[in-house]
Amino acid sequence: MHVSESPQLRPEIELLLLLADLDIDESRVAACRARLADYGREFDWGFFVDQAARQRLLPLVGRNIIHHGLHRAARGPSLIPYPGLYIFTYHGNKSRNVSLVDEFGKALIALNDSGLRYAIRKGPVLGERIYGDMGLRPMGDLDVMVEKGDTAAAGAVLRDLGYVQGKLALDGQRIEPFSRGTRTFWRLSMPVELPYQKMCGRDGIDTFVVDICTNIFQTRRDGAQFTNGLLERRIGGPLCGEQSFTLAPEDEFLDLCANLHMKATALYYVTEGGDLDVLKFLDIALVCRRISEADKWPAVRQRAKDLGVVESVYYAMHHAALLYPDAVPTAELSALRPDDCGYLDEYGAIEGEPQRWSRPFLQRLFDPRRTDEVKASSPTPRD
Repeated sequence: MHVSESPQLRPEIELLLLLADLDIDESRVAACRARLADYGREFDWGFFVDQAARQRLLPLVGRNIIHHGLHRAARGPSLIPYPGLYIFTYHGNKSRNVSLVDEFGKALIALNDSGLRYAIRKGPVLGERIYGDMGLRPMGDLDVMVEKGDTAAAGAVLRDLGYVQGKLALDGQRIEPFSRGTRTFWRLSMPVELPYQKMCGRDGIDTFVVDICTNIFQTRRDGAQFTNGLLERRIGGPLCGEQSFTLAPEDEFLDLCANLHMKATALYYVTEGGDLDVLKFLDIALVCRRISEADKWPAVRQRAKDLGVVESVYYAMHHAALLYPDAVPTAELSALRPDDCGYLDEYGAIEGEPQRWSRPFLQRLFDPRRTDEVKASSPTPRD
């Protein structure tokens, strides 16, 4: 048994979720206007903006508000204050992502020239191929998957481009080396290399960041054994303005699901508040729609079974369906459902310290203080 969901949400959250999708049709626009008519003058707009930012939705929500004219009123003042905030957030995010893509394209050229086998994951792949608008989805770093034996060579490629392993100093003027404790923790506990960074100096970007990963299935202790096979199935194509390599479509979806499951339940991410946000589930929903359009669910199911990540896929799809029920096929959820779903309310299992949440998912998702419930503390890998 897992904790049952409560459908009661604040009006601000209801409006946020109506706006939190790639395509907003006229019926949803009408529903937004109805919410604004009923509650707009009583909305806590500070709470709305805070949640939109915490859920990493502010650029997308801002685009939808402006594009559909929801900030306009037939009479009197707008029911949505400060429309410039939404306009500038969208355009600012777009400008930032364009700068990141330009830099990451240079990294891709260098990786190609090195002859290394690699695959790019998540951020730029989703931004370009799923969202199709560089202003809609925030992007942070470039995630590069290689085999464990190639991490040193990949690091050498990045160092030649001016990257170093370290963290940004508090004054924002330099990158400092990681402490010995951080390096030890990372070497023993993490399936990714310590991040490589390079000073940027542009507005909105302190540093360019590249992460090198050798195991995308971190919920499995033996997940690294699949990296070679995943790289053998990689596909070539344009990315960041250059030719590059990404995971095969089915593997890309499994990667998203496994990454979501890991971050939603690992003590490190839970205690730092980086476990949940709506954007992760929107990513899943959008790719689910793409899989349905291409009729690729049988291939996805088989691949999940072959790689032993059915629980991670079900975890991601189950929770995405609570937010985007139209996107996740009920039949596929039933086909993937494990016999025991108690793990859906657990965290800490990756570290061998499983604990259970006392509140349902939707209540936790929008509560910035959910980490107060966490009884165990996580080691701090970056200090």
